[in-house]
Amino acid sequence: MDLPNLQEWRDIVIVVYGALGVLLLLVLIIVALGLLFAVRKLTRTIQELVRDPLRPTLEELRETMHNVRGTSEFIADSTVSPLIRAVAVTRGIRRGLGFVSGATRRRR
Repeated sequence: MDLPNLQEWRDIVIVVYGALGVLLLLVLIIVALGLLFAVRKLTRTIQELVRDPLRPTLEELRETMHNVRGTSEFIADSTVSPLIRAVAVTRGIRRGLGFVSGATRRRR
């Protein structure tokens, strides 16, 4: 049995090195695909976690806005409108008294 010479060893090393390179490339592709799927799953999970608490919060915000709108309408009806009427009546009385007193002065 003859020992391989230097050129044969070189060829064996090149073939083994190429085979290991192809094997390493396949392993890296599989790892990259696994990492891609894991990142996608993690992204979906995070998006679901972010969306779920926001939906009830948005509903609560809408309800609060509706309550504030109702409260402001109630305050406008029960407080501001009578106050406006009172101010209008007071101004009307003042203007009327001014007219009467001014008419009396003009007659002199």
